[in-house]
Amino acid sequence: MIDKSGQYWHSECADDIDEYLKEYSENPSIDINSVVCRSCGKDIFKLWVDYDEEAIQVECTECGSKKILLDCVDVWEDASPELCKCPVCRKTGSYNVKAGFIRKENHNVKWIYIGNRCTDCGVLGSCLDWKISYEPTDEMENNI
Repeated sequence: MIDKSGQYWHSECADDIDEYLKEYSENPSIDINSVVCRSCGKDIFKLWVDYDEEAIQVECTECGSKKILLDCVDVWEDASPELCKCPVCRKTGSYNVKAGFIRKENHNVKWIYIGNRCTDCGVLGSCLDWKISYEPTDEMENNI
């Protein structure tokens, strides 16, 4: 159940990121995919974000494995990522993460939204979103 009563939405589970992204993106048909560690299968991460380069890397809090998501590999060497900090509890702790795709009529991705939920205080957010201006996007979509 999502608490929408304050400035920030709060949630008790990662599945609520889906509802948040649907409203945040203003697109109820957004295609949402969970980010899960490929090494250990857990779904809680530290987030490294460069807002200028529109790049994100996740670091599993369980095993320490790092992964640059989606097409961010292309710009990562130019990035200056910072550890994402929750706007409410101000911790740089841990997040559940999902990637939302807005699609074109031909099913390629035209916009990406990264949804996140702070596991310390439950606040929901979207730490990053960016436009995709190339096709096809299949390979990029598989890199989560």
